[in-house]
Amino acid sequence: MSIVVIFSMLVIPLSALSEPKSDIIPTATPNTDTLYQNNDTSYTAETFKVLKDNEVIKLSAKDYVFGVVAAEMPALYHEEALKAQAVAAYTFACYRKNTAAESDYDITADGDTAQCFITRDEAKKRWGEKADEYTKKIDDCIKAVAGELLCFDNQPIFPAYHAISPGKTNTCLDVWAKDIPYLKSVESSGDSLAQGYLSEAKFSAEELAKKLKSISLPSGDAENYFSDISLTDNGYVKQIKYCGTLVQGSQITKLLDLRSSNFTVKFTDKNFVFSVTGYGHGVGMSQTGADYMAKKGHTYKEILSHYYSGASLQKNLK
Repeated sequence: MSIVVIFSMLVIPLSALSEPKSDIIPTATPNTDTLYQNNDTSYTAETFKVLKDNEVIKLSAKDYVFGVVAAEMPALYHEEALKAQAVAAYTFACYRKNTAAESDYDITADGDTAQCFITRDEAKKRWGEKADEYTKKIDDCIKAVAGELLCFDNQPIFPAYHAISPGKTNTCLDVWAKDIPYLKSVESSGDSLAQGYLSEAKFSAEELAKKLKSISLPSGDAENYFSDISLTDNGYVKQIKYCGTLVQGSQITKLLDLRSSNFTVKFTDKNFVFSVTGYGHGVGMSQTGADYMAKKGHTYKEILSHYYSGASLQKNLK
């Protein structure tokens, strides 16, 4: 198999950006003492217990959010985009903490099930000679939004985010079969200008059959393996038949390690060629879109309001 990827970031974005973090979105179960009633409510949970490398470490909210922003978004992005990422990271941690009352930890550092996280030392090694500059930049952004989180019905939201949309974000309903009011489709036109907006993956018939054997065994002519493609309103593959078996587009994306479920496929020169648009599940905030909006003069509040329409920005007083 050969994969042509026209995208390179200094920091790998959300692993959930290549596929949804989980097939199931946990439903937030509020604690008996609601923590997020209004802007004047003090937030009592100032630390997070993070499972990293099979060890639970206790971190201040500041250090945890730093580690997520450093891992999830390129430090060269605009400050307003980094602020938006910091709010999303903090909100996600609060959301998960609300669902982890019976666990030994609040959240993992595994991007496949939560958010990516790296320590300050790991960030410095990654950034090299830019370490001091980027550390100060991210710390300043975090300080500017400290304690701010997105809420809906007085509870922290599930702030999904991804690297690059194909021009419009996806709805939560189309990806995780759960209708969430603040995770609707919105325009994200600046994404089309990003490196990595387009990518291509190529497989021989034999390679494809091996990767998709859990769906169906190949049958008939290779050019007819795929059929009956249905798309979401935003162009993502919702369902597709492979050798007669109807599957979700996200399943094909995962098994073939495509960058997005927004793809087309054709059989040519004895190979299947997948042309892919965007990077990630497409739900919630586009990180590339956030950077584009920031460079156009939008504030982090405007960015968050755009991608999480209906959610309110609240601040927990320390």
